[in-house]
Amino acid sequence: MKTNLISISKSLLLTTAFASTLFISCESNDTIEDKTPTGTQEFYNVAFGVGSTGNSATFVQAFPELKEGSISFKGKGFEVPSVRTARIYGTPSGKFLYNLSYGGGILYKYEINGASNYTQLEETSVQVAMGTAYPRWKVLNEDDALVHAINTEKIYKDDVYTHTDAKAILQRIELADLSLAEKEEVAIPQTADGLHIWRIDNPTIQNGKAYYGVAKRGYDPNTDENIRTDEYKATTLVVDYPSLKNPILLESEVAKGSTYGYRAPVYHVDEKGDIYHLTSNPAKLVRIKNGNYDDTYQLDLSTALGMTQVGANGWYYVGNGIAYAPYYDASIGSGSDKTTPWGVTRIDLYNNTAVKLNVPSNLWMWYYQSGVLGKDGKFHMAIAPLGEKGNIYSFDPKSTSPDGYTKGAELDNGADSFYIGIY
Repeated sequence: MKTNLISISKSLLLTTAFASTLFISCESNDTIEDKTPTGTQEFYNVAFGVGSTGNSATFVQAFPELKEGSISFKGKGFEVPSVRTARIYGTPSGKFLYNLSYGGGILYKYEINGASNYTQLEETSVQVAMGTAYPRWKVLNEDDALVHAINTEKIYKDDVYTHTDAKAILQRIELADLSLAEKEEVAIPQTADGLHIWRIDNPTIQNGKAYYGVAKRGYDPNTDENIRTDEYKATTLVVDYPSLKNPILLESEVAKGSTYGYRAPVYHVDEKGDIYHLTSNPAKLVRIKNGNYDDTYQLDLSTALGMTQVGANGWYYVGNGIAYAPYYDASIGSGSDKTTPWGVTRIDLYNNTAVKLNVPSNLWMWYYQSGVLGKDGKFHMAIAPLGEKGNIYSFDPKSTSPDGYTKGAELDNGADSFYIGIY
């Protein structure tokens, strides 16, 4: 098979899938003069999970403001259908909430009425189209979403294993009525490292292309076991959009490992039209410029934060080169281990800096999925240690201080419960 592989240079700019206004970068200082974007949502949806292993229940509540008072899910909240933790998205307008029942293979669309009042508007099964009840998905904007899965097949010649073929099943969804639009099954090109792509997620759209993050692994025919590794070039799957045809792979020369994220966004487009994405472990930001990796750019969070090794599942772009990311100390353990400490960092893509923010030290944010830019220009996250009370944290993108935030509503919590995010 001829490999359709593009090697790319390293460049790292964070972007937001919904950004539409141009902002000008500036020198880093305590007060940034440039205008930062603001949200337009009527409601903020706070999501809460119960059960941190295996299947878990997911609840949401909608609030017009997050600045004061308290938020509790004891006897409150709308339960979003899910087999395992629900995959939720909200639109920038804040009018609708979307959910994929992961394990159920069903998409839902809800009108947000406030508090625990959500009205179901649409329901669509994607299980038959995708061939699995466990696809992943990403809401791209007010109009479209992408659902995706990978099928693999071990290839043998004369009863000797040679390689694993991977095929991506790609489906576009029209959010107005959750109807199924374009669908393609595309063969993913082979790569020289002998590994195969087994998962894709978190696509973003730019200039008529869809860019997907990927995870790769190997296979040992002697043990019939998959080989987990991060020792491969950070890779992006690119297809034409909206046709979802013509797959190619981009490879970075300056970053390694998984790029698909874990329940959180990893690809963003900034106001200049560049794509920035995150690698998971070690966590590094790299850039795709004009359809290729820009290997002149990289932001290593381990170095920027003065740590040995940092891991991260995703990050959130707010505009003007500024972003926020939950991160964990990968030198201590896996991010899924509840004894591994987590923090939150403010990232400046254009000045290649990252600041540790003074949030509680005993966090576990492995399942954290979403923060939201508010109408007040602040970036809001729901932060609480497992089983302990927490707060809404409203971060000021203009501040470079570790204390560049205010605390809002208090978050009640419970045993083996966690806040998934704000939508």
